[in-house]
Amino acid sequence: MSNEGQPPEVVVESLGVAVGIPVTGSAADRLRRQWSRALTDREASTVVDLELLDPAAEVAHDYAVTSRVTMAALDATAGRRLNLHAGAVADEDGRTLAVIGPSGSGKTTAISLLAGRLGYLSDETVSIDETLEVHPHPKPLSVITDPDAPYLKSSLSPDDLGLRRPPDRAHLHRIVLLHRGTGDEGLVPVPDPRAIVEIVEQTSSLVRLEHPIHRVASTIDACGGVWALEYHEFTGWLEDVVGLLDREPRTAPWHAHHPFDPGTAGDPVPGAWSRAPWTDAEEYDDELVLMIGDGVHALAGLGVLIWLALEQPRTADELVARAQTLWGDHPDAADKVADALELMADQRMVQRPA
Repeated sequence: MSNEGQPPEVVVESLGVAVGIPVTGSAADRLRRQWSRALTDREASTVVDLELLDPAAEVAHDYAVTSRVTMAALDATAGRRLNLHAGAVADEDGRTLAVIGPSGSGKTTAISLLAGRLGYLSDETVSIDETLEVHPHPKPLSVITDPDAPYLKSSLSPDDLGLRRPPDRAHLHRIVLLHRGTGDEGLVPVPDPRAIVEIVEQTSSLVRLEHPIHRVASTIDACGGVWALEYHEFTGWLEDVVGLLDREPRTAPWHAHHPFDPGTAGDPVPGAWSRAPWTDAEEYDDELVLMIGDGVHALAGLGVLIWLALEQPRTADELVARAQTLWGDHPDAADKVADALELMADQRMVQRPA
C-alpha cells in the first residue's frame, strides 16, 4: 500500500478516468507492466481500495485490482456514457468493432485474435459517449496460462501479448453479439428489438442515462444494425468479423420513442386499466421494447396493442373492441385480452382498475 496521504505510485487511464492504484515496490512494478498501455501522468481522480486484498497471492490480487479499477471507472462515467460489457478493436481510421457477450461467451479469446489485426481498445468494457466516441480501457487480459489450473487467470499486458495499438481516437462503427455454441452459422443480422434486449442485459448503470432504451436504439441505427456471431470456434470466423467493418450498413427500421412523462399520468378512471410508470420505451412496426425500472421487456402482438391503447385509461371491454377492430372478431377475444392484462399487471407494465 502507498503511504497514507501520498499520491499513488501507479495511475492508469481507464475509460478516460485517471484511477490510482495504491501499491508500492514489486507490486507497483508488476502492475505497471500489466497496465503498460494505460499508464498516465495525470493526477488520480479516484483511488481504488485494496485494503482487504492479499498482496502475496499475486494472481488473485492482480485480477481483483483490474476489477476494482474497472468498477471505479464505470462508477465515474455512469449516467454519462453507454457502458457495455464488451470488447473492442479499431482500425487505423478509428472505426471500432464492439463485441458484446456475457462471461463465458469467448470475448477475451475473440478480442485477442481480432487485436492481431486491429488495435486493442478493451476486452471487457466499452464506454461510448453521445458522439459515439469510444473511450479506451486497455486493461490487462485475463488469460489461462496453466491448463491444469483453468480457474487461475494471469493478468497479461496487451504489449506482452503482441496486440496491435489503436489510433488516438476511435468511434463505434459496428456491433457484434457473441452467441457461442448456438450453431456455426457465422454472422447473422439481429432484429433491432431483440438486439436491444440482449444489449441491455450487457450494460452497466444504463437506467441512469436519460432515455436509456432510445439511446441504445439510436446507437444501433448509427452502427447500421447489429449482427450475431453464431459459432463454436472463433478462429474460423475471424476474417468475416474483421470484414464486417466494410460491410454495407443495414437500413434502420421505423421506430418511435415513447418517453415517460409523469405529467401525463392523470387521475385514475374507475373501472379502467392504465399504464404503470415506465422508464423508457421504443416502438417498432410490430414490437415494443419496454423498460420498467431497470428491467426490459419485449412485447409483441396483443401486448403491443394493449400498451399503446393505454395511452389513456381504458376498460377491458374497450381493449377487446380495439383488438377486434384491428384483427377481426374472435370467440376468445375477451379471454385473451384478460389473460394478457393480468400477465402485464404481474410484470408491472399496466395497472389494474382502481
